[in-house]
Amino acid sequence: MNKQVKIPLAALISLGFLYLIWGSTFLSVRILLAYIPPLMITFGRNLVAGTLLLIWSILGKHWVRMEKGHFKTHVLCGFLMISLGNGCMALAGSIVPSGFSSVFMALGPLLLVIFFWVAGRKPSIRKLVGTCMGLVGIGIMMSQKSLAISGKETEFFLGIGFLLLAVIGWNIAVFQIQFQGANRYHFTQVCAIQMVSGGLLVLCISWLKGDLNQVYLPEIPIKGYVVFIYLALIGSMLGYSLFGYLSKVLDATLVATYTYVNPVIALILGNLILDEPLHGILLFASFFILLAVVLITTDKPEPNISHEKSA
Repeated sequence: MNKQVKIPLAALISLGFLYLIWGSTFLSVRILLAYIPPLMITFGRNLVAGTLLLIWSILGKHWVRMEKGHFKTHVLCGFLMISLGNGCMALAGSIVPSGFSSVFMALGPLLLVIFFWVAGRKPSIRKLVGTCMGLVGIGIMMSQKSLAISGKETEFFLGIGFLLLAVIGWNIAVFQIQFQGANRYHFTQVCAIQMVSGGLLVLCISWLKGDLNQVYLPEIPIKGYVVFIYLALIGSMLGYSLFGYLSKVLDATLVATYTYVNPVIALILGNLILDEPLHGILLFASFFILLAVVLITTDKPEPNISHEKSA
């Protein structure tokens, strides 16, 4: 008989905060785009959070000698998740609404089903049904140029391209971490390696693009600095910390519920704060995608997946 496990109150509170924090990161990026180029947002938030986590890992004596192969895996995953994932999501933020991006990024669990299927782990019928439903929802979203930010309709498919690169890059990294068995280290060490390596690559790209010459820091309003601090310290650093804690005390399927709660929060915040319209077609597509994620994440528990994040 399966013994019922009581969920600690601290874990439930942490899970609630994770929903709110990661659900708000899409909105935070959209707000910052009015003051800072997208790639600067990406390297800024990740280098700040990554450096602080590195200090935490060392001072807290969590840093241990890592196998060479695992270190290479985390550096590569830093490029995939931070440089490609966060970077392309930020680039898409000036073309499509934050709620649209959050729903699109929920495609992640569907991609993981496909990746593990290719690797030899045959999915259940439940997961196959969920994957097909999710792909239908994504197809509906991709067919609607009217879902772009007003005036950006001609760039709609460019935004879709950025989001595809973001979600594919992120989830290839998630797959690689689990497939290589590289997720057994303390989350501060792993996050620091990924954030710093990915952030440095984006910094180089942003510098070559000339982004640093486009921003005059004294002209950025206090609102911009407040949102950036929130995104770096709360969205990145605290969000990762909560996820690391929850991954140790809760079943992975319960932690993964953020993938279908975050889009709901992002849609509501985008509508309330930025007056982003809640198009009926977007809500219809969201129903397919979020139901698909529910079907997938509530199936039989899989081994823990590290760093499966939306923003």
